[in-house]
Amino acid sequence: MCASLSTVTVGAAPSVDSSRGRENASGEELTARADWVRAFNALFGILDQSGTPTYYSGGRFISKVREVDPYFPDYKQFIDERNRTNKSTSRRNYYYDILRDFDEDRRLRILHRILDDVESHEPSRVQDIRAILGGGVPGPTAEISPEAWSANRLARALDEIDDSITNRKYERGITLSYTCLEGYYKAFVRKRVPAAIDLKDVIDLSKEIKKYITTHYPTYPAEVLNMIGHVSHAVDRARNQLSESHFDGEAGRWLAVYVRDLVNTQIRLLEHFYGDNAA
Repeated sequence: MCASLSTVTVGAAPSVDSSRGRENASGEELTARADWVRAFNALFGILDQSGTPTYYSGGRFISKVREVDPYFPDYKQFIDERNRTNKSTSRRNYYYDILRDFDEDRRLRILHRILDDVESHEPSRVQDIRAILGGGVPGPTAEISPEAWSANRLARALDEIDDSITNRKYERGITLSYTCLEGYYKAFVRKRVPAAIDLKDVIDLSKEIKKYITTHYPTYPAEVLNMIGHVSHAVDRARNQLSESHFDGEAGRWLAVYVRDLVNTQIRLLEHFYGDNAA
């Protein structure tokens, strides 16, 4: 079984649990496991600050877990079961056990929800923990106009990009970034340039958007508007060439984070021209 948390130190992975079929885990899997354990150890230092806004009681922690898994036992059910089976009711131990028993995707979702909750109080420490988890700091998320075509889909995709990067699914993260940009361009053209609604290519759509802004905002800096095309080409090229270039590891993460930030920034800019207060 995994070592108890009292024997797990920062930078060390728990022992391999052969009953879970992990005895032949790859080096990448072992590294990922060590990463989340290190992240947990760092995070618990934030959650254990009694009398501060970051303090997490058992009930608060389990409520956050239930945001990801609504059928997880509530606090009373969980503690009763721990007592019945003579397991530790130390918060540090059972927080760790809860996270360990989830698959990697849901574990990371829980960790990031908690990080989001405490980030305003401990921004530097949270940034360090996100870096340990492999996703770095999430880029500024673009807020999509609620009336935008497929706004809910775009907003979900923006959320999923960070999850993909955190889970080292860099190609998926870049593909989602492209999907966000493509979807938003179509929404923009549908509202502002309806005559071009049949266009599908990101590059062609970006040209129509640039033309619209140039026409309606002639004093807007041309250098900034030129970036609409540059960003579109960069995202399109990254999506098309990622699999051919076989980016992985840190190089893949850097590219995925860069593309994510380009898309977020592009949408944040265009939102000024999309909204009802625009021309």
